[in-house]
Amino acid sequence: MSENWGPLLNQQSQFFTFLRVRLIHPLVNHAAKRFIDNIDAVYHGNLNESLLEDGGYEHAITETLKQVAIKQVFCHREVEKLELQGYRIITGLLDNYRSLLALSEDEFSKLVQGLPKTALIETRLFHKLPGKHLATYKRAIEANQYPEFYHRCRLLQDYISGMTDQYALDEYRLLMVLD
Repeated sequence: MSENWGPLLNQQSQFFTFLRVRLIHPLVNHAAKRFIDNIDAVYHGNLNESLLEDGGYEHAITETLKQVAIKQVFCHREVEKLELQGYRIITGLLDNYRSLLALSEDEFSKLVQGLPKTALIETRLFHKLPGKHLATYKRAIEANQYPEFYHRCRLLQDYISGMTDQYALDEYRLLMVLD
């Protein structure tokens, strides 16, 4: 029976490979053009839409692909299982790092400055944050455009959202003492 399916699966695979190749360049070029055309709004944080959300045919293509994916791909049992696992991992990481958000601005500032530590667990969590994220946080605080707490939330959000799937899983296992 698998011999009969082979050519069909190969044709479908080739079709989607061809479709992907044919769509990527026009969509990327369109997004790049929209970025350049809206650089001031992007820079000032005022562009409140996706670069492909402009009502053009590129937007229609991406919306159509999203609908197909929702109806045909993301509803499969294995995909749903992975999505639920990912949700639990992200939620668990956010729960663990929440204690850094519970610190007062002064307490968190002492961590940033490397002053004597009184919050043992928070200090350990703070030490896990990458230097590049902390540098961005410090620059944002110096700019004094938004409240400190906003930047602290962004620090943790950027850290967790920037994790690879494997790193997030490893970090989750470590913090949940699963290994």
